[in-house]
Amino acid sequence: MFQISVPASSANLGPGFDTIGIALDLRLRATVTEAREYRLTFSEGPHAPTHAGFADEIERGLSAILGSSRPQIEIAVENPIPLGKGLGSSAAAGVLGASIAARIVEPEVSERALTQIVTDLEGHPDNALPALLGGIVVAAQRGEDAPSYLRFEPPPGVRAIVAIPNIELPTAEARAILPERYRKEDAVYNVQRASLLAASFASGDLSNLRIAMGDRFHQPYRAAFVPGLAECLRIEADGLLGIALSGAGPSVLALCTSNGPAIASAMREAFTRHKIACETWTLGISHVGVSVRERDAA
Repeated sequence: MFQISVPASSANLGPGFDTIGIALDLRLRATVTEAREYRLTFSEGPHAPTHAGFADEIERGLSAILGSSRPQIEIAVENPIPLGKGLGSSAAAGVLGASIAARIVEPEVSERALTQIVTDLEGHPDNALPALLGGIVVAAQRGEDAPSYLRFEPPPGVRAIVAIPNIELPTAEARAILPERYRKEDAVYNVQRASLLAASFASGDLSNLRIAMGDRFHQPYRAAFVPGLAECLRIEADGLLGIALSGAGPSVLALCTSNGPAIASAMREAFTRHKIACETWTLGISHVGVSVRERDAA
């Protein structure tokens, strides 16, 4: 029938809590074929799911459109996105399921309707919409309505360096760490920087990104559970535009225009000082969200 892919994503980017996210050139892929009965399978690999949670997210995406019924198809999934590392794996899974369902029902579900479905699945738009639409997305939820958002093309020449430490920080626990209330000074600090961050992406002028990616809402609280984060946030290097915890962590994302190997090395060293193994990946910012390609007939 068809092949479909969905990008990983990085959310928050510092102050853009539940608001700003970017799509990354690291793609969850699935091949959908006709079958005698419905099946969901996973290819083996280092990031293949080890429990039902990832499959459940795909199923939730399917159910959002199909309900409890399932068509006679097989969905064969290949996942390269590290699970539970703040790179939008659950959002990609939900978007995958919803996008498959949207394609096989009649009439096909619109992109606008999908923005609401995937935001509802994830609970917030900052990972879900970049996974669906690609690029950089700034979004606000509107109660039960579809989210309001603006999507920007990735700035030319910008790469993302992702440091993935070998520690666990489940999203639910990372959210539970955060306080119920914030000081007015901290709220103002984040409003200023989130506004500057959105304006930077909208204008294409990234010269203020280092300041714009500052945060007092979540990173100071999560730093105690991500040894090495504080050191990463202090890295200074030519070509470095800005650096932040990726989503709820524990991965850390740096945006840069050059000097990638040195920046990646500094990020690894920040975790090594705490005796934490860490790998770094250099990724593009994906222009493409959900991508569907028809399979050639046998």
